[in-house]
Amino acid sequence: MSIGSKGMLSPFTVVTSFITGGLFPVLGSVIAVDTGAVSSLNLFNMLFVMVGGFLAHWVLAHTIHDLYHYDIEKRETFSKPVLKVLLVVSVVVLLGIAFYLAFTAGWLVLLFSAIGAVTCLYAEGLLHYEAQMAVAAFFLVIGAFYVQTGTLMLSTRILLRLLSMSLFAFFSQYGWLLFYRLDDYDWSPAVRNKSIILTKIGLPFLIFYFLLGLPF
Repeated sequence: MSIGSKGMLSPFTVVTSFITGGLFPVLGSVIAVDTGAVSSLNLFNMLFVMVGGFLAHWVLAHTIHDLYHYDIEKRETFSKPVLKVLLVVSVVVLLGIAFYLAFTAGWLVLLFSAIGAVTCLYAEGLLHYEAQMAVAAFFLVIGAFYVQTGTLMLSTRILLRLLSMSLFAFFSQYGWLLFYRLDDYDWSPAVRNKSIILTKIGLPFLIFYFLLGLPF
């Protein structure tokens, strides 16, 4: 099995799903502390968001994706019956995580979870656009932040820092996804350049996050 193969069992798929679904929640959780919105990190809740994000990006997204592409192209994946079982199991687990976090942190978790689930429907016949996963990254940062604070009724500076980091996540993810799908665009130089520009657009928002953290 090569790292460049497609399908949910591809090493590339597993690793990138963890980076996006598992690590953006860490980013949102950490900035809740860094901005002073909370005094300490709730590791238990952060772990739940990480698991939920990873399952959504890897199992929920790719069982759907592999089922739609099963007879179209070769993919490193499970059989159709197993994929269907995994899809149902992932939905049940994700709903459990969403309701638990909504109970402990607040009802907005359900909204962020719904947005995340919809943006993961990345397959032919469903929503199919690179910006979907970028939107998921954006709300993973905000959702994880909210799970730590339990509110978004915070100072303007904190909210601006949160928005800046979320936009950094959005543009970096959007640019990366375009680059990843260059083969689908016949290695178009225009699409390649667009992916580079989108990725770099995220840098000013990252800088703005740190500037707003300065004592002035």
